[in-house]
Amino acid sequence: FIRPVAGQIENGYSMDALVYNRTMQDWRTHDGIDIAAELGAQVKAIADGTVEKIYNDDALGTTVVLTHSGGLRSIYSNLAESPTVKEGEAVACGSVIGSVGSTALSETGEVHHLHLAMSLNGKSVDPGKYLP
Repeated sequence: FIRPVAGQIENGYSMDALVYNRTMQDWRTHDGIDIAAELGAQVKAIADGTVEKIYNDDALGTTVVLTHSGGLRSIYSNLAESPTVKEGEAVACGSVIGSVGSTALSETGEVHHLHLAMSLNGKSVDPGKYLP
C-alpha cells in the first residue's frame, strides 16, 4: 500500500467515539481519515484494483470506489468534479485517479483534504492501519 496523497492526517478514523465536525458544528463518527493536501493535488490508488463506482455523494462530494483483492475496498471522497478514471477500469498502485477538490459539503469548514475510507468484506475499517 501507498499513501494516496502526501500530507498530515487532519481527522482520524473514529467509529467508536464521536468527533467534532467544524462544518456541521456537531459531534459524529468519522468512517475514514482526512489527509490534508493542496487543492488540485493528485490522488493515487493505494493499491492495485478496479474502479467499481464513481458518484457524487450528497455529503462527501465526488467519490471514487476501488475494489482490491481479498474483499478490500478503498473509497476516495472530496475529489474534484472530474476523476481521471472510468468505472470498470483497472488501476495499478500509484495510478492517478483524480485530484483533491472541494466537493464535500459536510467538510467545507476543514482544510483542503482527501477523505479516504476503507471497508473489508463490507465492514468499515481504519485506513490508517493499511497505509505506511
